[in-house]
Amino acid sequence: MSEKPTITVHFPVKPHVYKFLQKKVGEKLIVTKNNFYGNLVLDVLSKRYCVLESVGDDLTFPVDISLRYMTDFGIYIDKNIIRKFNAQIDKQFKEEMRSYVSINANANSLPKAEAVRQFTFHYNITEEDIKMETLLKDIVRNV
Repeated sequence: MSEKPTITVHFPVKPHVYKFLQKKVGEKLIVTKNNFYGNLVLDVLSKRYCVLESVGDDLTFPVDISLRYMTDFGIYIDKNIIRKFNAQIDKQFKEEMRSYVSINANANSLPKAEAVRQFTFHYNITEEDIKMETLLKDIVRNV
């Protein structure tokens, strides 16, 4: 069976988003409509979006999209659309972190800071990727 034609888009992402994606999907994301991240990519590339925080181009995450999806969904790519990918994965990362911290703080009486450290350790995320202080502020505001 021959491989389906694909196009690889290298999405600029922040270091913690890159490591989160590595754990979730492996070394690259193959877009399908059968998983959250594939649907996210199709959503991100299918619509225009507002201007978001800039992400450097030095770290990118490869995403393979079949030509069939590109044809079916009429994909549009520009710098603002590309930024939406990082923003959506960052939201998913923080939501999973909040859930992890909340469950462990309530069920296991684990201090929130320790739960954040465990969560970031699991994804191999360091202070160089995102400051612990930033994550703890998010927890204080949202958990």
